[in-house]
Amino acid sequence: MKENITEEENLRKVARERVEFKRHLVVYIVIIGFLGLINLFTSRHFPWFLFPAGGWGIGLIFHFLAAYGPLGGTMSVEKEYQKLKKKQERHR
Repeated sequence: MKENITEEENLRKVARERVEFKRHLVVYIVIIGFLGLINLFTSRHFPWFLFPAGGWGIGLIFHFLAAYGPLGGTMSVEKEYQKLKKKQERHR
């Protein structure tokens, strides 16, 4: 029973991370779009909005990898859980 609860908690955590990424993506699109419009109306000769888009985009890529890729997900959560469990058993 405990393993089922742990697995369910892991799946909820992964689901939460993926929903947070999707929200982050929507906020990114809205804000960068708004900055692009400001750039268009104020200084067309230099696309300065690309600097925050690029910097924030790098963070967004890492957020994606944490939610969907090798930096996160159920496998890494399960690995970490097993590692902590072994460490706890050694200290008993």
